[in-house]
Amino acid sequence: MRPTVHDIAETAGVSLATVDRVLNRRPGVKAATRERVEAAIKKIGFVRDMAAANLAKGRIYPLAFVIPRGNNSFMEGLMHEVEQAIARSAQER
Repeated sequence: MRPTVHDIAETAGVSLATVDRVLNRRPGVKAATRERVEAAIKKIGFVRDMAAANLAKGRIYPLAFVIPRGNNSFMEGLMHEVEQAIARSAQER
């Protein structure tokens, strides 16, 4: 089962609100506490689902492409690079 924010809070010995503040880069968390939460995230292998986080915040980023049909290696490569850039951008948010 995937680690959750509850698991982070339990491992770090903090509240869910503190975990939320750290994950969303909000102020009000002491440096030592932030480090404990970040260490817990690494320890349990938590990976944030940015699509779910953005959906919960009411943020959606629609993107559409119209590409020609057929076997075109340039277009396939372009789509692959666009998908990778979107994935990287989502992880940074």
